[in-house]
Parts: sequence; C-alpha cells; structure tokens
Amino acid sequence: MNRRLTEFQIRATCRELVARDAKLSGRQLRKELKVRFGAVGKTERVFYLWREETQNVQSAQALSALPTEVAELQYRLQIAETAAAKNLKRAELAELREQAHQEHWALKIDEVRRKLEEATRESTAGQGASRAFPV
Repeated sequence: MNRRLTEFQIRATCRELVARDAKLSGRQLRKELKVRFGAVGKTERVFYLWREETQNVQSAQALSALPTEVAELQYRLQIAETAAAKNLKRAELAELREQAHQEHWALKIDEVRRKLEEATRESTAGQGASRAFPV
C-alpha cells in the first residue's frame, strides 16, 4: 500500500530527532519515518525538508548563542574602554609631571647661568680696576 507522508509528519519527526541528536542524517530520518509511519517518503522531498529543518535548528542555535557572545563582547569592550581611559589619564598626568620637571630645571639652570654671569662680570670688573690703577 502506497502511503503518502505529510510535510507535518516529516518535519515533526525531524525536529524531534534533531533535538535528541544534532548530527541527524537524512538516512536516519528515513529509517525513523519507516518505523513510525510504515513509509519513508520520496528521497528528494524528505531530504529537502530535512535540510530545511536542520538549517532552521542551526540558525536558531546560532541566534541563541549570539546574545551571549554579544554580551561578552560588550563586557570586554567596556573593560577595554575603562582601561584605555585610565591609561590616557595616566599618560596626561605623566606629561604634566614631565612639563613641570622641565620647567623646574630650566629655571634652576637659568639661575645658575645668571649667577655665573654676575660672578664673571664682577671678576672682570675687579681685574680691570686693578690694571687701571696699579697699587
């Protein structure tokens, strides 16, 4: 007797089997259809529905996994942004310290130069006076 399997029967069986074993093959599906309904259906039709159902399951798994990955990526992004902000703040502070250090030592060097110039002028002026009027 020629029995025609409905699309619903094929899809429901496929979904049930995929839920148990994600690596369901088309042949395993056809064996189960034979056991349950006494018919295997046309190969082309059964395999077409099997491909659709396994793709739907894989897409659903990918979508259910996506929010977890997105949430993890957002968390990592937040950590990276926080670290970048801290590093930027630290770099700006280091730059300010370096600038203050450079200004401090520039003033000290300028002060030493002035003292040296004054001392040089005084010694030159003192030598010139002694030459003009020998004692």
